Amino acid sequence: MKKNIIFATAILTMLMTACEPVVDDISMGEILSPEQLQLDIYATTPGGNELVLVNKTPGVGSYWDTGTGISTNQIDTVVMPYVGDITIKFTGFCAGGQVETTRSVKVEKIDHQSAIEWSYFAGSGIEGKAWCWDMEQYDGAVYGTNGWLVGDCPSWDIKPVDDLEERDYTLVFDLNGGPNLSKCDANGTVVEKGTFSFDMSAIKKNPESGAQWSLGQLHLQGVSVLSGHAFYDASNTITTFEIIKLNDDEMVLCWNPAGSEIWTDATFWCFRRK
Repeated sequence: MKKNIIFATAILTMLMTACEPVVDDISMGEILSPEQLQLDIYATTPGGNELVLVNKTPGVGSYWDTGTGISTNQIDTVVMPYVGDITIKFTGFCAGGQVETTRSVKVEKIDHQSAIEWSYFAGSGIEGKAWCWDMEQYDGAVYGTNGWLVGDCPSWDIKPVDDLEERDYTLVFDLNGGPNLSKCDANGTVVEKGTFSFDMSAIKKNPESGAQWSLGQLHLQGVSVLSGHAFYDASNTITTFEIIKLNDDEMVLCWNPAGSEIWTDATFWCFRRK
Protein backbone atom coordinates (compact mmCIF):
# COMPACT_ATOMS: atom_id res chain seq x y z
CA MET A 1 0.00 0.00 0.00
CA LYS A 2 2.82 2.37 0.92
CA LYS A 3 4.57 1.65 -2.40
CA ASN A 4 1.36 2.49 -4.28
CA ILE A 5 1.07 5.85 -2.49
CA ILE A 6 4.70 6.73 -3.26
CA PHE A 7 4.19 5.75 -6.93
CA ALA A 8 1.00 7.83 -7.23
CA THR A 9 2.68 10.84 -5.66
CA ALA A 10 5.57 10.61 -8.09
CA ILE A 11 3.19 10.42 -11.09
CA LEU A 12 1.19 13.44 -9.82
CA THR A 13 4.39 15.45 -9.39
CA MET A 14 5.47 14.62 -12.94
CA LEU A 15 2.07 15.67 -14.35
CA MET A 16 2.05 18.95 -12.46
CA THR A 17 5.56 19.72 -13.66
CA ALA A 18 4.62 18.92 -17.27
CA CYS A 19 1.63 21.27 -17.14
CA GLU A 20 3.59 24.30 -15.99
CA PRO A 21 3.66 26.91 -18.79
CA VAL A 22 6.87 27.89 -20.45
CA VAL A 23 7.44 31.60 -19.84
CA ASP A 24 9.39 33.59 -22.39
CA ASP A 25 10.56 36.84 -20.85
CA ILE A 26 12.06 38.17 -24.07
CA SER A 27 10.62 41.66 -24.68
CA MET A 28 9.06 42.48 -28.04
CA GLY A 29 10.48 45.96 -27.83
CA GLU A 30 9.62 49.43 -26.65
CA ILE A 31 6.34 51.27 -27.19
CA LEU A 32 7.08 54.96 -27.57
CA SER A 33 5.00 57.63 -25.91
CA PRO A 34 3.22 60.21 -28.13
CA GLU A 35 5.76 62.79 -26.98
CA GLN A 36 8.61 60.70 -28.39
CA LEU A 37 7.20 60.68 -31.93
CA GLN A 38 9.05 62.92 -34.36
CA LEU A 39 6.28 64.15 -36.66
CA ASP A 40 6.09 67.18 -38.89
CA ILE A 41 3.09 68.49 -40.85
CA TYR A 42 3.32 71.64 -42.92
CA ALA A 43 1.74 73.34 -45.93
CA THR A 44 3.75 73.79 -49.11
CA THR A 45 2.44 77.37 -49.30
CA PRO A 46 1.43 79.63 -46.39
CA GLY A 47 -2.10 78.64 -45.37
CA GLY A 48 -2.46 76.43 -48.45
CA ASN A 49 -4.32 73.14 -48.76
CA GLU A 50 -1.38 70.99 -49.93
CA LEU A 51 0.13 69.37 -46.83
CA VAL A 52 3.33 67.39 -46.32
CA LEU A 53 3.23 64.61 -43.70
CA VAL A 54 6.59 63.52 -42.28
CA ASN A 55 7.38 60.77 -39.77
CA LYS A 56 11.05 61.04 -38.76
CA THR A 57 10.79 58.62 -35.82
CA PRO A 58 13.43 55.85 -36.19
CA GLY A 59 11.98 52.34 -36.36
CA VAL A 60 8.32 53.44 -36.31
CA GLY A 61 5.93 52.67 -39.17
CA SER A 62 3.28 55.16 -40.25
CA TYR A 63 -0.50 55.16 -40.55
CA TRP A 64 -1.88 58.63 -41.33
CA ASP A 65 -5.63 59.35 -41.32
CA THR A 66 -6.35 62.77 -42.79
CA GLY A 67 -10.13 62.45 -42.66
CA THR A 68 -10.26 62.18 -46.45
CA GLY A 69 -7.90 59.26 -46.91
CA ILE A 70 -5.23 56.97 -45.48
CA SER A 71 -1.47 56.85 -46.06
CA THR A 72 1.14 54.41 -44.77
CA ASN A 73 4.13 56.31 -46.18
CA GLN A 74 6.80 57.78 -43.93
CA ILE A 75 6.64 60.96 -46.03
CA ASP A 76 3.60 61.86 -48.11
CA THR A 77 1.91 64.87 -49.70
CA VAL A 78 -1.87 65.26 -49.58
CA VAL A 79 -4.26 67.89 -50.94
CA MET A 80 -7.08 68.77 -48.58
CA PRO A 81 -10.37 69.74 -50.27
CA TYR A 82 -11.56 72.12 -47.55
CA VAL A 83 -10.47 75.00 -45.33
CA GLY A 84 -10.48 75.12 -41.55
CA ASP A 85 -8.64 73.50 -38.64
CA ILE A 86 -7.55 70.08 -39.90
CA THR A 87 -6.86 67.25 -37.43
CA ILE A 88 -4.50 64.56 -38.70
CA LYS A 89 -4.58 61.26 -36.81
CA PHE A 90 -1.35 59.28 -36.64
CA THR A 91 -0.77 55.69 -35.54
CA GLY A 92 2.85 54.63 -35.12
CA PHE A 93 3.83 50.97 -35.25
CA CYS A 94 6.67 50.26 -32.82
CA ALA A 95 8.43 46.97 -32.13
CA GLY A 96 6.30 46.47 -29.02
CA GLY A 97 2.95 47.79 -30.21
CA GLN A 98 1.11 50.92 -31.35
CA VAL A 99 1.11 54.54 -30.28
CA GLU A 100 -1.53 57.08 -31.36
CA THR A 101 -1.54 60.86 -31.48
CA THR A 102 -2.99 63.77 -33.46
CA ARG A 103 -1.63 66.91 -35.05
CA SER A 104 -3.54 70.02 -36.15
CA VAL A 105 -2.92 72.38 -39.04
CA LYS A 106 -4.97 75.34 -40.29
CA VAL A 107 -5.90 75.50 -43.97
CA GLU A 108 -6.87 79.03 -44.98
CA LYS A 109 -7.14 78.79 -48.76
CA ILE A 110 -7.61 76.33 -51.60
CA ASP A 111 -4.62 76.91 -53.86
CA HIS A 112 -4.11 73.34 -55.09
CA GLN A 113 -6.63 71.38 -57.14
CA SER A 114 -8.16 68.42 -55.31
CA ALA A 115 -10.00 65.50 -56.88
CA ILE A 116 -12.93 66.68 -59.00
CA GLU A 117 -15.29 64.33 -57.12
CA TRP A 118 -15.17 66.62 -54.07
CA SER A 119 -16.86 69.38 -56.05
CA TYR A 120 -19.25 66.88 -57.64
CA PHE A 121 -20.49 65.87 -54.19
CA ALA A 122 -20.25 69.15 -52.30
CA GLY A 123 -19.90 71.99 -54.79
CA SER A 124 -17.42 74.82 -54.33
CA GLY A 125 -19.21 77.09 -51.85
CA ILE A 126 -19.12 76.95 -48.07
CA GLU A 127 -22.86 76.14 -48.02
CA GLY A 128 -22.28 72.86 -49.87
CA LYS A 129 -24.57 71.14 -52.35
CA ALA A 130 -28.06 69.72 -51.74
CA TRP A 131 -29.29 66.51 -53.37
CA CYS A 132 -32.83 65.12 -53.64
CA TRP A 133 -34.59 62.21 -55.34
CA ASP A 134 -34.27 62.43 -59.13
CA MET A 135 -37.97 62.21 -59.94
CA GLU A 136 -37.55 63.87 -63.33
CA GLN A 137 -35.07 61.70 -65.20
CA TYR A 138 -36.23 58.37 -63.78
CA ASP A 139 -39.97 59.12 -63.74
CA GLY A 140 -40.26 58.28 -60.06
CA ALA A 141 -38.30 55.02 -60.25
CA VAL A 142 -35.61 56.27 -57.90
CA TYR A 143 -35.36 53.52 -55.27
CA GLY A 144 -35.53 49.85 -56.12
CA THR A 145 -33.63 46.88 -57.47
CA ASN A 146 -31.77 45.81 -60.58
CA GLY A 147 -29.02 43.37 -61.50
CA TRP A 148 -25.77 43.44 -59.53
CA LEU A 149 -22.75 44.30 -61.71
CA VAL A 150 -24.98 44.98 -64.74
CA GLY A 151 -27.77 47.44 -63.84
CA ASP A 152 -27.50 51.22 -63.82
CA CYS A 153 -30.78 52.29 -62.15
CA PRO A 154 -33.84 50.71 -60.47
CA SER A 155 -35.95 48.73 -62.92
CA TRP A 156 -37.07 45.49 -61.24
CA ASP A 157 -38.87 46.02 -57.92
CA ILE A 158 -39.59 49.75 -57.48
CA LYS A 159 -40.78 51.68 -54.43
CA PRO A 160 -43.82 53.75 -55.53
CA VAL A 161 -43.35 57.51 -55.23
CA ASP A 162 -46.20 57.83 -52.71
CA ASP A 163 -44.52 55.20 -50.49
CA LEU A 164 -41.00 56.65 -50.60
CA GLU A 165 -39.46 57.20 -47.20
CA GLU A 166 -38.02 60.68 -46.71
CA ARG A 167 -39.58 61.73 -50.00
CA ASP A 168 -39.13 65.46 -49.40
CA TYR A 169 -35.82 65.20 -47.53
CA THR A 170 -32.46 66.38 -48.87
CA LEU A 171 -28.84 65.35 -48.51
CA VAL A 172 -26.38 68.22 -48.08
CA PHE A 173 -22.70 67.54 -48.72
CA ASP A 174 -20.33 70.33 -47.63
CA LEU A 175 -16.60 70.90 -47.09
CA ASN A 176 -16.91 73.47 -44.32
CA GLY A 177 -14.06 72.36 -42.04
CA GLY A 178 -14.43 68.73 -43.07
CA PRO A 179 -16.21 66.31 -45.42
CA ASN A 180 -19.69 66.68 -43.90
CA LEU A 181 -23.00 65.11 -44.86
CA SER A 182 -26.33 66.20 -43.37
CA LYS A 183 -29.75 64.68 -43.89
CA CYS A 184 -32.41 67.39 -43.67
CA ASP A 185 -36.17 67.08 -43.42
CA ALA A 186 -38.70 69.00 -45.52
CA ASN A 187 -38.28 72.06 -43.25
CA GLY A 188 -34.51 72.07 -43.60
CA THR A 189 -33.90 70.75 -40.08
CA VAL A 190 -30.87 68.46 -39.79
CA VAL A 191 -32.04 65.04 -38.61
CA GLU A 192 -28.77 63.15 -39.15
CA LYS A 193 -25.23 64.36 -39.58
CA GLY A 194 -21.97 62.58 -40.32
CA THR A 195 -19.04 62.54 -42.69
CA PHE A 196 -18.27 61.16 -46.13
CA SER A 197 -15.29 59.94 -48.09
CA PHE A 198 -14.80 58.14 -51.38
CA ASP A 199 -12.38 55.84 -53.14
CA MET A 200 -12.44 56.13 -56.92
CA SER A 201 -9.92 53.30 -57.27
CA ALA A 202 -12.39 50.79 -55.79
CA ILE A 203 -14.13 49.98 -59.07
CA LYS A 204 -16.06 46.86 -59.99
CA LYS A 205 -16.30 45.16 -63.38
CA ASN A 206 -18.90 43.03 -65.09
CA PRO A 207 -17.33 39.55 -64.76
CA GLU A 208 -18.95 38.36 -67.98
CA SER A 209 -17.88 41.18 -70.31
CA GLY A 210 -14.96 42.60 -68.35
CA ALA A 211 -16.39 46.11 -68.79
CA GLN A 212 -16.11 48.58 -65.91
CA TRP A 213 -19.43 48.79 -64.07
CA SER A 214 -18.88 51.16 -61.13
CA LEU A 215 -16.85 54.37 -60.78
CA GLY A 216 -15.73 53.88 -57.17
CA GLN A 217 -17.14 53.72 -53.66
CA LEU A 218 -18.79 56.24 -51.34
CA HIS A 219 -18.25 55.72 -47.61
CA LEU A 220 -20.45 57.36 -44.95
CA GLN A 221 -20.10 57.60 -41.18
CA GLY A 222 -22.87 58.60 -38.78
CA VAL A 223 -25.43 59.08 -41.55
CA SER A 224 -26.87 57.33 -44.59
CA VAL A 225 -28.67 58.46 -47.74
CA LEU A 226 -32.43 58.86 -48.17
CA SER A 227 -34.08 55.47 -47.61
CA GLY A 228 -30.57 54.36 -46.74
CA HIS A 229 -31.23 50.67 -46.23
CA ALA A 230 -31.35 47.49 -48.29
CA PHE A 231 -34.52 47.33 -50.41
CA TYR A 232 -35.70 44.04 -48.90
CA ASP A 233 -34.42 44.67 -45.36
CA ALA A 234 -35.22 48.00 -43.70
CA SER A 235 -33.13 47.03 -40.67
CA ASN A 236 -29.94 46.85 -42.76
CA THR A 237 -28.62 50.43 -42.88
CA ILE A 238 -26.08 50.93 -45.68
CA THR A 239 -23.01 53.14 -45.33
CA THR A 240 -20.82 51.91 -48.20
CA PHE A 241 -22.15 52.36 -51.74
CA GLU A 242 -20.93 51.60 -55.24
CA ILE A 243 -20.95 54.81 -57.30
CA ILE A 244 -22.66 54.02 -60.62
CA LYS A 245 -23.00 57.60 -61.88
CA LEU A 246 -21.59 60.86 -60.57
CA ASN A 247 -21.31 64.27 -62.15
CA ASP A 248 -22.19 67.82 -61.20
CA ASP A 249 -25.95 67.11 -61.41
CA GLU A 250 -26.55 63.36 -61.08
CA MET A 251 -25.69 60.61 -58.60
CA VAL A 252 -26.67 56.94 -58.78
CA LEU A 253 -25.60 54.58 -55.99
CA CYS A 254 -25.89 50.83 -55.51
CA TRP A 255 -25.37 48.20 -52.81
CA ASN A 256 -25.33 44.42 -52.53
CA PRO A 257 -23.74 42.13 -49.92
CA ALA A 258 -20.07 41.29 -50.40
CA GLY A 259 -19.54 38.27 -52.60
CA SER A 260 -22.85 38.61 -54.45
CA GLU A 261 -23.01 37.01 -57.87
CA ILE A 262 -23.78 38.86 -61.08
CA TRP A 263 -27.47 39.54 -61.82
CA THR A 264 -28.60 39.09 -58.20
CA ASP A 265 -31.00 41.69 -56.76
CA ALA A 266 -29.09 44.85 -55.82
CA THR A 267 -30.49 48.06 -54.28
CA PHE A 268 -30.22 51.30 -56.30
CA TRP A 269 -30.71 54.97 -55.37
CA CYS A 270 -31.05 57.86 -57.86
CA PHE A 271 -30.44 61.48 -56.84
CA ARG A 272 -30.12 64.85 -58.56
CA ARG A 273 -28.73 68.21 -57.60
CA LYS A 274 -31.48 70.24 -55.95
